[in-house]
Amino acid sequence: MSIRSYLLLLPAFLWAACSCPPDEKEGDLSLSDQAVAFLNYDNDTELTFVDETGTPLVLSLSRGEEVSTDRLCVRTTCTEAKFGSPSSCAYYAAESRRYTFFSADNEVALDVLLYSDVYQYGKAEFLDALQVGLSIGIPSITGRHLIVTRFADPNPDIVPLTDLFEETTELTLNGKAFTDLLRYEEGNLAIYVKPGLGVIGFKNAEHTWVLEE
Repeated sequence: MSIRSYLLLLPAFLWAACSCPPDEKEGDLSLSDQAVAFLNYDNDTELTFVDETGTPLVLSLSRGEEVSTDRLCVRTTCTEAKFGSPSSCAYYAAESRRYTFFSADNEVALDVLLYSDVYQYGKAEFLDALQVGLSIGIPSITGRHLIVTRFADPNPDIVPLTDLFEETTELTLNGKAFTDLLRYEEGNLAIYVKPGLGVIGFKNAEHTWVLEE
């Protein structure tokens, strides 16, 4: 091989030596039974909420249940020497389920997501969580709740996500009494969730809406 040919091939060798291989899939991860049972939207195409005046608000599940697969990296397998260059990871293909409800005028949107995440990076240890987003006009809030850790003996010193929902044993909304709810309030907005059912109410500064039975 001539010196010229060697010099032409040298950049290719250097690039190959410094480039990371593709991400490596280690397995599939379905949502746990606890996560799937946390919501009950299987046969719902719309939800009707009623405010304190008795006025109904219908939210439609226009896109239906959206089942997706998310890539959860559990550990880094390669890092390129060049700063800012992409790295490779070992990952699991994790199931998620999303339910997005809209009012007829799109002023009110309720986005409900069940998903898995990595409990501690570097280990194949996972958790299942709920995320709920509410927007009424411009104001919006998003809260997350840890449903279950999917391994034994989680470390109490590790906080894998900020759980914004507060457990509430008793609460009355528009004259209706509820027990064992999850509540998240921020500013003038609030979301109320009943485990095993889903979102049973929400509010803004003017109105409180409760799910019609």
